[in-house]
Amino acid sequence: MEKIIFTDIHNSEGVLEKPKPAKEYIPDWYKEAKSHLSPNGKKEPSLDGSYMTTVKRCMPVWDMMTAGYIMETPYDIYVHQTPQGPNFQWSAKDAMVVQNIEQFQNHPYSKNINYAIRIVIPWSIKTPKGWSIMVMEPQHHEPGPITCASGIVDTDDYSLPFNMFFKLRDPNFEGMIPAGTPFLQIIPFKRENWESELGTNKERIKFTADGQKFLRVFFDRYKKFWWQRKEYK
Repeated sequence: MEKIIFTDIHNSEGVLEKPKPAKEYIPDWYKEAKSHLSPNGKKEPSLDGSYMTTVKRCMPVWDMMTAGYIMETPYDIYVHQTPQGPNFQWSAKDAMVVQNIEQFQNHPYSKNINYAIRIVIPWSIKTPKGWSIMVMEPQHHEPGPITCASGIVDTDDYSLPFNMFFKLRDPNFEGMIPAGTPFLQIIPFKRENWESELGTNKERIKFTADGQKFLRVFFDRYKKFWWQRKEYK
């Protein structure tokens, strides 16, 4: 199993919560969702032979939602609305960086706002040689009060903390964004070079065979025949 190392560079006493596996942050909507839509709630096909499952049985959604690690906001952030726009307050030194909005020229996130602010990540992240991390908002979660830009960091060699540009999801939001609010999902991946080409008859034969296999069972077809378990600890 590969290893990702999170080093708390500002707080050696372990005050801050280390990023934890995303599977520990299953959102309430998913927990409360039904798996099957049959009238009696049981796992059974409909009268026309189709299966009546919901997004809760979709393994690609599960894999994306539970991939990697979730990072929480390290400190309280208080937002106060003013005639000039939102004012952000925080108590920890160097926890946030205010920048010139012109630095984000033409970026979609900069539309309709007059501020540019970043959360400074208080962790040095180390991955094995040849591995990077994708950084994005927590996937398939209820929208939080802030939305962050996504990016890729080559953390096998780069060890300095990075910072993430964010903005208020609701431009009129006012109040506290408490420390411990999930705001980033970090997914390690192995860097490789790729090229694309058109498939041949070999791929068409595989497509036909997969289609026949797909019709063998009513439920959990992808999970039963093709899905591979992913582990993040």
